[in-house]
Amino acid sequence: MTVIDWQRVSDMAELASRSGTVLGSMPATEWQYMAAVLERLESGGDTEGILRLRRLFDDLLARDSGWGIAALQALDSSAISSARQLRDMKQLGFLLLARGHNLHRQGLHGDCIVAFDEAATCYEGIGASFEALKSRFMTSLAYRALGNRAKAADVLEMVLSKTAHDDSWRGNPLQVRAWLLQDEGELDRAGRLLEEALALHRIAKEGDILAAGTLADLGEICGLQGDEAKARAHFEESLSILAGFEGQYDRQVARTKLKLAELCIRCGSLDEAFELLDDADRLAGAYGHYYDLLWRIELSRSAALLRAGRVLSAIRRFRLVRVYRRALGLPMGMLMRQLVARWYSGSGLPR
Repeated sequence: MTVIDWQRVSDMAELASRSGTVLGSMPATEWQYMAAVLERLESGGDTEGILRLRRLFDDLLARDSGWGIAALQALDSSAISSARQLRDMKQLGFLLLARGHNLHRQGLHGDCIVAFDEAATCYEGIGASFEALKSRFMTSLAYRALGNRAKAADVLEMVLSKTAHDDSWRGNPLQVRAWLLQDEGELDRAGRLLEEALALHRIAKEGDILAAGTLADLGEICGLQGDEAKARAHFEESLSILAGFEGQYDRQVARTKLKLAELCIRCGSLDEAFELLDDADRLAGAYGHYYDLLWRIELSRSAALLRAGRVLSAIRRFRLVRVYRRALGLPMGMLMRQLVARWYSGSGLPR
């Protein structure tokens, strides 16, 4: 390659980021060209060029599906190294925060805490207090996933104390606080916090995806409280919002369908549950790296099979749960304790 065709790369990034684009269906030659561009920039030590290339894909890598593309993973790693070399703390903080989000979605919670903490440190060093606060907030999700709910609660208390009540971003920590309340079986309080979070998400700039996730959480709460009609209405609205971003938030669609499937299991609609779980599995497994969601899908599938009286099949699926969790370094003992605690409190399957 003698000359980089930046317009070609820009057009490719725009197409890949467009709603309705299925990344796996894009011509392999386009990803190969992008990889060749990156190789050319790296061989020439062009750190500014690498960051320019990464910026073209910022919108895509702020979402779910792009992280399954090997060429984009390589670009992200190279961009982080470039930002370190240039000592560009603002850019490094941005990249580490995005990387942390991806690691969290995959279920690599210990690694994502490291990324979020470093991002916060970068932002604090340049006086970007809000970006630093957002980075610290994200560690609360990881601590909860690792079973350290006390630490998660401490982080949330700190974040909320520094966030104005009319700040639409406040919906994010309120939503996670609701998850902690649900973990403890406090469904009424969790539902009220989710309603408050939803109202803030609805007025936030580009808050649709946040609203979709919160609606799925509300659907789960309503289902656990026995209001199937209200639960289904929340799930339907969530899926309707996500349909407007076809191909860009497959993990979110899978998450909503998983929660709806669990409602169907409780209501005895097993055929519908199995269909939803198959859909969720296909979406979450399309890029082969969302293990944190995949083990939850298999746990729910095991519960559905057990309810259908297919005990041996349920056991085989539960073994897959163990395989996925082992890959993530999550102990089965923690899962078993959560299963017992959440069964006793009526707060649904573990998250």
